[in-house]
This record gives sequence, structure tokens and C-alpha cells, in this order.
Amino acid sequence: MAFETKITRARFVVGPFASEQMQTIAQVTMDSISARIRRGLNVQDAAAKPLKPGRNGRRGYPDYKVARGLQGIRDWVWRGKTMRSLKVKAANENRAVIGFIDPEADRIAHINNQREKQFGLSPKDEEVLKRVVHATAMQARVVRTTKVA
Repeated sequence: MAFETKITRARFVVGPFASEQMQTIAQVTMDSISARIRRGLNVQDAAAKPLKPGRNGRRGYPDYKVARGLQGIRDWVWRGKTMRSLKVKAANENRAVIGFIDPEADRIAHINNQREKQFGLSPKDEEVLKRVVHATAMQARVVRTTKVA
């Protein structure tokens, strides 16, 4: 079952962008957030807290991840279900919503975000957002410049 973003249309357009443009802006921003989380960085673009090692000679969570061929860092990936369910949930002329479409993945992300905030806009994500908004505005010719004599 493929997920499809819900695009709604407003009767009166308040914002300068169409629903499809807002979806594109949100998708690029979401890709930046996802890549950052997979690199094990938090919302300050710093390394996330390390995973707890095993105690009393036992293997810990990072050991199990490495044994499965995964990174031994806090990257929200074990089965891959959590990060795969991160999608642009809705987009219209006024806003776009990024979130987890699977209830279990949403719960896991919520718990992980309480341990250490990783899901959100970091300074680098904000720069990506600004660049894509500017590029979309220039492409859509929402912002026009004229030469004044």
C-alpha cells in the first residue's frame, strides 16, 4: 500500500504558493531532516547522545545494531520502519505537515524525541528550507524585480 500525500485546495489563496509547491518544499525539508537523523545528529546539528552500552559483560543495544550491519549510533533505525514512515502528510496553500504515517512509528519517534530532540528543524535544516522557499518563489515568479530608472 503506497502512501499518498493529501493535497487540499483552499477557496481563497492566502499564501504565494500552490499546494504542489508546498508539497515540494516540505519534501525537500523532510529529506534534510531524515538525512540528519540517519547521520545521528540532533536538532542542534551536534552528535546525538550515544546509545547505552551493555552492563555486567552483557551486550548492549549498539552491539546488537552493529551485529545486524547497522550503525551503532542513535539514528532511529533498527527495522527501518520508523524512518520509512516519515512523510509529508498534508499540504495546502498555507502550510505543509511532515510526520510519521504509521501509529507505531509515530509513538517510537515521540519516545525517542523525548530522550533527545532529533525530529525538528536544525539550523542546517532551516537553511535548506530557506533555500528551497527562495528557489520556489523565484521559479514561480512570485517575487518579481523590476529596474527603476
